[in-house]
Amino acid sequence: MKLCQGHFCGEIIRRREVTGFTLTETRYPPGAEVPRHSHENGYVCLVRQGGYTENYGAKTRNCRPLTLAFHPADEVHSERFHNSEVRSFNIEFTPTWVDRIRHYSAVLDTQAEFHGGAMSALALKLYREFLNDDEASELAIEGALLEMIAEASRRQTPGERKAPRWLQQARDILHSRFSETLTVAALASTVGVHPVYLASVFRLNYRCTVGEYLRRLRVEYACREIAASARPLVDIALAAGFSHQSHFTRTFKQQTGLTPDQYRKAFRPN
Repeated sequence: MKLCQGHFCGEIIRRREVTGFTLTETRYPPGAEVPRHSHENGYVCLVRQGGYTENYGAKTRNCRPLTLAFHPADEVHSERFHNSEVRSFNIEFTPTWVDRIRHYSAVLDTQAEFHGGAMSALALKLYREFLNDDEASELAIEGALLEMIAEASRRQTPGERKAPRWLQQARDILHSRFSETLTVAALASTVGVHPVYLASVFRLNYRCTVGEYLRRLRVEYACREIAASARPLVDIALAAGFSHQSHFTRTFKQQTGLTPDQYRKAFRPN
């Protein structure tokens, strides 16, 4: 089954046509299953709420809030939705628009996924413009999408050196202990390198400092909790590793463009 432009298997909540794009917000009930299908155009999908397992080719992708996936045209995939309602935001490109940027980036021709961070923050920015139907929003939508493609292209630059094992170990520690008070010195001691060397190689490979990466992990955790639960924001802030509510709010807005309360209102069920 191949779906034409603007069509998705879920219930369409709202749809908007912009020159070169079709933007669609969809909803799927808990436990739904979508059989193998493809789309005539490539698109990007941001998971706003809920989770599901997606099979494409011989691979499997686990999607959760803030997962952002690039689907090239004609990619065959299927989905099995978990035990809660899923809402997704889809940006579909016309072939003419893809041809315009192919000289600069081939990222729209390949499968790719991102979990939180700068890519999802840009997708949230695009979603806000999707809801903001004023005279400038179409220009803002194309601008945000170009930013996303540029960021994805940087992250998928061919020939990039494989990160050393000790750096991957340091990254794993950050992911498992992001809510703790960590220092570069302690992290470097754990993986057996000098702190200055760790900081330099970390930035070279991940294009941010250790501190920026840690804050990003904390915000991603907070985003998932806000989207999936009604826990008080102060509890989520403490669980994420923020010692003060004001610091949490400031950092959250810097990374997503929304305050935690605004995020909850936009990404919780209507």
